Amino acid sequence: MENQISFTLSAEEQNQVDQAMDALRTVLEPKLISLLSADKKELPKMGDKTLAFVEKSIAYGEMYPDFMPKFINIEEAKIDLKSVKELNRILTPLLRITNELDDTMTLAGSEAYSSALSIYKVLKNAANMGQAGAQEATDSLKSRFPGKRKSAVITE
Repeated sequence: MENQISFTLSAEEQNQVDQAMDALRTVLEPKLISLLSADKKELPKMGDKTLAFVEKSIAYGEMYPDFMPKFINIEEAKIDLKSVKELNRILTPLLRITNELDDTMTLAGSEAYSSALSIYKVLKNAANMGQAGAQEATDSLKSRFPGKRKSAVITE
């Protein structure tokens, strides 16, 4: 079993990360909203392909204000478009970081779990050979082992 990752943060690095997270929360959280997934599903979505359409439509709306009905607020549409661009500039690098955090955590967790399984097997073998303390350790770990439990057999 080859170890592929050895991730650690120094106290200073952890402090820097905490400060950066605090800064993000302080600046962004008061301005951000949460949508229910059902509500989010119903909304029309703007992506890379529709960005040019939105920009051009707003420009035409400004160019031809006499054509625009009262319910279309061009200034608010411009603010919304600007916010999408600003948020995307923040979100894109954060998504890369969160994906890499998830991948790193997955690999580190896999390695830790694989090691734990190996330790458990070694302790079980030691217990079978009558080594002192091994049975107690195995029993303790067995109660915490997330493996499948044998269910009671139902007979009719």
